[in-house]
Amino acid sequence: MKEVNHAYVFPAQGFLGFQLCTALLEEGWEVTALDSGREMGDHWMEIGRNANLHWTSFSTWDRLVPSGSHVYLPYYDADDLLTEKEGETLMEQAGYTIRVFSHFQDPPSVNPSGADIYVPTLIGLRQPVSYHFARLIRDVRVDEQVQDDPTGVIYVKDAARKIISCTGEKAELHLKGETAWAEALSLLTETEYPKLEAPKNIRGKEISVMASKSLESIFDEQLKEAGIKKGKNSFPYSDR
Repeated sequence: MKEVNHAYVFPAQGFLGFQLCTALLEEGWEVTALDSGREMGDHWMEIGRNANLHWTSFSTWDRLVPSGSHVYLPYYDADDLLTEKEGETLMEQAGYTIRVFSHFQDPPSVNPSGADIYVPTLIGLRQPVSYHFARLIRDVRVDEQVQDDPTGVIYVKDAARKIISCTGEKAELHLKGETAWAEALSLLTETEYPKLEAPKNIRGKEISVMASKSLESIFDEQLKEAGIKKGKNSFPYSDR
C-alpha cells in the first residue's frame, strides 16, 4: 500500500493557504488544515468531499505532528493571524517546513529543516483588498498602503503548485512569473499606476513559474466573484 504524505498548513483559510491545501490534495497528500478557529468558508466547497482533508482550530489542536510530516507556513497571508509563536510551534514538530513570504517580509527565525520561498504579488479569486488589483476590481477606496510587490505577478494557483513542487529543497528560493506587475495592471485601468516601492532584496535562487491561464481569464474570475460585468469593450475595465 502506497504511503500517504501528511502536510499541515497554517493558516489554511488565507488567500495562499487555501490554495496550498488544494495543491497538496491534488498531489495525493493528507492535509491537516489549521486555522484560528474561524468557520470553514464556502470556498472549501470547491474541494468537495475528500477523506484526506482534516480541518481543525489551532486553539484545539493537540500540538502533535506525526513523524516525517511536512509543515507549510504561508506568512504571505499576513492578515490571517499567523504569529511567530504559532509558526515556531509547528516548525519544532515538523520533519520539514516550507515558509512562504513576500519580498518585503523577513523570516522570524532560521529554517534549517526546509525552504524559505519568496513570492511577488499573487492574483486570483479572494485576493485581499490590501492589494491594488482587488481594490480596483471591487471599487474599494481606502487610504492604507497596498501590499503589492511591483516586481511581478503570479496566479495564486500556479504559485501554490510550484511551491509544492519545491518540497524537499533546503534553500532560499524566489518565484518569478512571466508577467510584469504594470502590464497586469494595464488590463484593469488606463490611469497612471501608483509608484510602488520595490523590495530592496530579492533573496534566493530564481524559480520560473509558467502561467496556466491568461491574465484576462484570471481577472474575469475576480470580476465575476465581485458581481461586476465587463465593459462592452472588454479590456481594459476602466469604463466601468
